[in-house]
Amino acid sequence: MRKPRRPRSLRQLAESKLEHDVPIDLEARTVDEVRQLVHELEVHRVELEIQNEELRESELKAEESKERYRQLYDSAPTGYLTLDSSGAILDANLTACHLLQLPRSRLTGQKLSSFVAPMYQDRWHLKRRALERGERRSVELEFAVPDGSRLQVELIGSPGPETGPGRAKLRLAVLDVTDLRSTERALRSAASAASLAEQKERRKLASDLHDDAGQLLSLASLKLRALGTDDRGAIDARIREVEEILAEARRRVSSLSFELSPPLLHDVGLVAAAQWLAEDLGRRYGLVVTVIGREELELDEGTSVTLFRAMREFLINVTKHAGVTEARVRIGREGSMARVTVEDAGVGFRSQAETRGFGLLALRERLSQLGGSLDIASVPGGGTKIVASAPLAPHAGSASREVSRS
Repeated sequence: MRKPRRPRSLRQLAESKLEHDVPIDLEARTVDEVRQLVHELEVHRVELEIQNEELRESELKAEESKERYRQLYDSAPTGYLTLDSSGAILDANLTACHLLQLPRSRLTGQKLSSFVAPMYQDRWHLKRRALERGERRSVELEFAVPDGSRLQVELIGSPGPETGPGRAKLRLAVLDVTDLRSTERALRSAASAASLAEQKERRKLASDLHDDAGQLLSLASLKLRALGTDDRGAIDARIREVEEILAEARRRVSSLSFELSPPLLHDVGLVAAAQWLAEDLGRRYGLVVTVIGREELELDEGTSVTLFRAMREFLINVTKHAGVTEARVRIGREGSMARVTVEDAGVGFRSQAETRGFGLLALRERLSQLGGSLDIASVPGGGTKIVASAPLAPHAGSASREVSRS
């Protein structure tokens, strides 16, 4: 096998070329001609020096540009990989190294398929073939990284130049979508929980209508039927009983309507609605609710309804689980946020699981959508404090409305 020749210097190349040229006969030339020739040589020498300097400057600029590109390439928030025709990694930026948890020196040469989780191998091989055919497309895979964790990644690829064996075959952008997919799953779970909470609320409404108004109306119907068998003296008493039953049914239906959407909430404000709710819970459950706050806050309709439902949910939970007959509601503003705080001195929550019921989960999600939050603090035997926050209306100023209470 012939050994490759070593590259010769420029001087050697020039001398070799001059061997085949006719040498200049200086003796046949005049002094002026020789001087002119020397001058031309000097000019060529200076030209070569200038060209050489320009070449050095161009090389320096090219190196600076290459370094700037490398810095941008390495510091990009997206991972970048270059693969050869076998799927082995030729190059990777620092973001890709961080995602795959290996330094560039160890990452180079490894096949990308070695990081792909087993259940995604077939998908990767099919997509890789499509990318190699020149199709631009993306594929979502799961990577198994050295620390044992799993990454959800989206690969966006395009074919690269291939000018020789082992040269670039594919260029890939690697996007870490683990948090995004986790958030999407959480949102789907929250939406499902909200739907279940809505169904639960509908069942409760149906039960309330059946147990309260339905039974009262059935009783009134029985009383009316009994009128036909009574003597004249008992009819008047029966009629009065029916009137009382119908009045009670009307009161309970009205109370249920107020619970769902109290007119006071829309006509006056959240504080007035809280006062009505306190009185209603006192009549129905014997719960003494103290409402603190005289300033009606500037809230849009969706926010006021959400805060009212949150307050009602918290107070109903007090009657069911706290084991006390007193609670306190504080309504006020803090900066650009409205705060509704419900406190009791009851048994508290025995575990975090008790703070994750469908009702509270749906409220937390709804408040989050509004730009607010739901915070729960509870100690077993030490009571519970729940704070619902939501933004005030954008046009809310310093002016506020006062509600007169007896």
